[in-house]
Amino acid sequence: MDDKTSIKSGSVAMAGAAAASSQKGLSMGMTGFFLIAQMAGAGFLALPRGLADTGWLGIGMMVIFCVSVAFVGTRLGRCWIILEERWPEQYKSNVRQPYMDIAERSMGPTGRKITLWSVILNLYGSTTVHMILISEMLAAVVQQQTGECVLTKCHVIIIVGVCLIPLTWLGSPKDFWQGSILAVVATIVAVVVIVIEIFVNGEDIETPSYPNPTVASFSLGFGAILFAFGGAAVFPTIQNDMADRSQFWKSIILGFSGILSLYMPVALVGYIKIGDAVKSNILLSVDMTNAVLVAICMEIVNLLCTFVISSNPVHQSIEELFHVPNKFGPKRVLVRSSLVAVQILIGLAVPNFGTILNLIGGSLITLCTFILPPVMYMKLMDDKSDKTGIERVIPLWERVYLCEVIAVGLVGGVLSTITAVFDVVEASFNNSCFTFFSVCEELV
Repeated sequence: MDDKTSIKSGSVAMAGAAAASSQKGLSMGMTGFFLIAQMAGAGFLALPRGLADTGWLGIGMMVIFCVSVAFVGTRLGRCWIILEERWPEQYKSNVRQPYMDIAERSMGPTGRKITLWSVILNLYGSTTVHMILISEMLAAVVQQQTGECVLTKCHVIIIVGVCLIPLTWLGSPKDFWQGSILAVVATIVAVVVIVIEIFVNGEDIETPSYPNPTVASFSLGFGAILFAFGGAAVFPTIQNDMADRSQFWKSIILGFSGILSLYMPVALVGYIKIGDAVKSNILLSVDMTNAVLVAICMEIVNLLCTFVISSNPVHQSIEELFHVPNKFGPKRVLVRSSLVAVQILIGLAVPNFGTILNLIGGSLITLCTFILPPVMYMKLMDDKSDKTGIERVIPLWERVYLCEVIAVGLVGGVLSTITAVFDVVEASFNNSCFTFFSVCEELV
């Protein structure tokens, strides 16, 4: 594969490119907004379920993960500044793959390839989660409006997948950057609606129970919570669009403060009021009022845009592998349609979006967020071949903290991945659409 293949993860990367078209670039505040848009998506819908799986410890985990990923983000920002200082002729201007460039400069060509494929698989898995989530919410809306089992989630997965196929034939969806703004608006609306609905209809909810988490449930909750704070791989892309890239750490503080202020209320209210009975998608754990319908529709539109944009880098990478011409034609249609068809099959085999979300969060997002960035940062800082004469030293406390982040990522990621794999296998046998294709109650 040609390592120059463009990997711009998610709608925010496109947003940054569009907003930075002026010579001034992104301001520190606007960059913080784009960071919120990057992370605000499907992940927050699963946070109450993540707390239910981890118990009350999950509240502390949310804060720790938020602080840790934010700190890692500032180190990634410093990595890029180091690249600019050491190789100004290559990195002072905008580049296509800043995250992969950092990986190559710190870990060599092999590290770049590992990072590249981690990001590709991360995006492919995340967009599969989006497809399943869209189908789940559409099926719930249809059943609520008709009062009948007209369409199951299994039927809707096929319909949604087929409708998405033509949209993926687009060459490069640069005009979809507005999806990032929609993502933030949709998230804010959904958070407000969820909190209000749970409090207004709280008396209709059965007395919640809070069982102690098991090792298996705790591992799944780890993946779900981390998924909500994932996105470190695209941080350098957003930083590249800034007018002053050295101020990225301030944008990180703004962005993660906003994310935590959005995530914590819905996670706490959902878990405290509903307890262990909360579903993987909190929007489907409250009564289907008109306000909830509006929130669901906004999330569906947001996820549709995100699916198209986030899938595009994956498709371009696979096309590069098979030497598909970079223009519309039968080969592009065949490759991209086949990739979406595989996602449809995955959705039919494991129709619970939370199950795949836990797997992606525990494996690929852990790798791209908790493990690779600290390793890349320490290797760049410890590199003594720097000819610029700038002395770089990592304080002991910082090195210890980064090593702890890596250790938590390794242990939690391995346990979460193993548990999620077993959960995926069990779901494919017990709750697969191939088993319960026409039973609404089992899947919606």
